[in-house]
Amino acid sequence: MRLGDALSIKAAATWLPETTETVAEVIADGRLEAEHEHRVGVSELPVSRDLAGPQLAAHAARRALEQAAWDPDRVGLLSHSWIYHQGHDFWAPAHYVAHQAGLTRALPFGLQHMSNGAALGMQLAAVRLIADPEMDSAMVTTGDRFALPGFDRWAGDYDVVYGDGGTALVLGRRDGHGDLLHMLSFATSAAPQTENFFRGRDEFSAAPLTHSRPIDVRRPKKAFLEMGGMETLKELGLANVRHVLRESLRLADLEPADPRIRCIALPRAGDAVYSLMYLPVIEDVVKAEPLFLGRRTGHLGSGDFIANLTDIIASGILAPGEIALVIGGGAGYTWSCAAFQAPEKRHG
Repeated sequence: MRLGDALSIKAAATWLPETTETVAEVIADGRLEAEHEHRVGVSELPVSRDLAGPQLAAHAARRALEQAAWDPDRVGLLSHSWIYHQGHDFWAPAHYVAHQAGLTRALPFGLQHMSNGAALGMQLAAVRLIADPEMDSAMVTTGDRFALPGFDRWAGDYDVVYGDGGTALVLGRRDGHGDLLHMLSFATSAAPQTENFFRGRDEFSAAPLTHSRPIDVRRPKKAFLEMGGMETLKELGLANVRHVLRESLRLADLEPADPRIRCIALPRAGDAVYSLMYLPVIEDVVKAEPLFLGRRTGHLGSGDFIANLTDIIASGILAPGEIALVIGGGAGYTWSCAAFQAPEKRHG
């Protein structure tokens, strides 16, 4: 999707619980084997003791609106994404987030797209804004809490650990007022033939937590490996990451060696995932600095994409005119890459 001078990020926020669990603590408690410390690639995780995913998302949404002094009535659409239990079994979490954030004029919809949900939510919001000139802005949120007894954040997966948090982003029209980052392009690609990466050989069940309690992501992944799926995932992962990276550059009219490309932010996954499908392509295509921004959060479910944008904005790493690339990926499998540029001058 070529965006030209149409859209910009008006606000972005991440809301993390103050409570944390460190790697040292969980190793001492016997919840994580010591030899896995270097593989998970984090020092600590944010842990919510009482707030569910939609509540974390609502906190992030209110923070984003407040920081930008953005009128909630200007938001015409809310896309909320998650990957795990939202606190109730049979309800509409997107409507809750809209209600709690005061977005009473927004159309809420839920987007369950695993770890790439925020990226897809942004892309769909951009399409809607371009197609409907009467819509002023859209909000994209995420929220997840990975709590026992349903999910073991430290040992439920191979080499990926899961932190709790909410994220929120306001996407609006580029007008020179409150533009934090200009959105230049968005590219997405999918490999649905890898959908059994998290399904393995498991039969379809009639209720949640039927196959295991807590959820054991390792079991279906092991079956996937035994079926020879890893070589397929690696091949398709590298090809699709290369495609979305090159496509986002093409749609933004950028050459891979453009000196304005300052950095490229990767999903908040483990080092094994980086080596499998991201770093070989990035090091071959662009010379920008890879950013690993999840060392103190772990994987934030579908929130990595917005959390990375929030950190890029807050860090001030981009000089005026410089560009950041942000990559997202999620089981299914789907990959996205978008290009964002710091305004030459800041107004409002």
